[in-house]
Amino acid sequence: MLARTPIASFCVCVAVVVLGFFAEAEVRGQLFPQTTENIHLEMVFNYLEPDPNVEAGVVDVVWGSDYATQPSGVYNSSYIPISVDNFTHSVAWYQKHHPDWLEYQCDRKTLAFEFGSTNLAPLDFTNLEVQAYQWANWVDAPLAQGFGGIAVDTMNLTNSWQRCGHYDTFGAWVQQYSGALNDARFRQDVLGWEKATYKHVHQDSPTATMQVNVSYQFGEPEHDNLKLMTTADLLLDERGFSNYGVPPARPTPWQWQKIVDVLQQVQAKGLCYMTNGEQSVPTADISQTDRLWVIANYLLVKNNCTYMYISGSQDYGRLITFPEYSIAIGHAKGTMTKTHGVWLREFSGGLSLVNPYLRDRTVKLPTGNYSDVNGNPVGSTVAMPAQSGLVLLKQ
Repeated sequence: MLARTPIASFCVCVAVVVLGFFAEAEVRGQLFPQTTENIHLEMVFNYLEPDPNVEAGVVDVVWGSDYATQPSGVYNSSYIPISVDNFTHSVAWYQKHHPDWLEYQCDRKTLAFEFGSTNLAPLDFTNLEVQAYQWANWVDAPLAQGFGGIAVDTMNLTNSWQRCGHYDTFGAWVQQYSGALNDARFRQDVLGWEKATYKHVHQDSPTATMQVNVSYQFGEPEHDNLKLMTTADLLLDERGFSNYGVPPARPTPWQWQKIVDVLQQVQAKGLCYMTNGEQSVPTADISQTDRLWVIANYLLVKNNCTYMYISGSQDYGRLITFPEYSIAIGHAKGTMTKTHGVWLREFSGGLSLVNPYLRDRTVKLPTGNYSDVNGNPVGSTVAMPAQSGLVLLKQ
């Protein structure tokens, strides 16, 4: 889904650039709905909702919306994939009009389709003509319609679809990549496209924003991960704390700590954040235990523009709500702290607790009277099973 100077002035210039980046990111973060109080949602697509007014007062942001300006108060972004056609033309159309735009695997015959979608043409996003076409049709056009920004999908540091090269306008083969999963040139090309598109979006409008669907990729370089995750105004972490809904739907303790550390680095740069809570079961079967795991983690890390969403496996496009979204947790009274082997954060209306580890814990609560989200009073201590989340409200 991002000039050398003499030593005497180098530090000053670096400071100006860094402060300028932070200031710009902070300003653009203010364009999104603020999330200081309670729980806030970023809905993933809404193509199954014929009336967007159902989102009013419920949803703050829509990732990949079908509606530019409706309803009032909802921040809508328009969808754009980095590496495939955006449901505009058929593969045959590209073969006829722009065969040099198509990307192949190393057998030089098989198109590098993604996710098995043979109807979406894989495009050479390094081609400047392709970039100009993407920007004109999938960036500039929606922004002109009134969308607040764009939502970039299918960005990946790993060459998962075995891209290898393309044919030029004379029919000669142009080798770009090895076809291997880990390819340094592929990573740099993805980062280059993100940087150029981010610059284009900001030049197009002083208020336009760019969201990217990127999760930390274990096994890829840390530096490239952070660059991919921070060349944006809002980061949508589709994996979240539920592993894309792939069992086991909990990160390992080490992964959990890495996700939190990176999340805090992203937020420190002024970016907004969305932590997705996709589950492996149908939406109707998601247990309260699994919902509280997502919500408690969200509350643990949220700041002034942090969003969440919960759904069944790839159950996107429609508004899904749960009773826990309406709990009056209030605003954070401080940052997350570790106590009794779990992580805790105090809110004006209660507590958020997360045990990301593999051992059960008994936690002594801060002074006060608390109940669970179902209204049941709890004592001065609570039991927290391994890899569980809990939200308590002040009585």
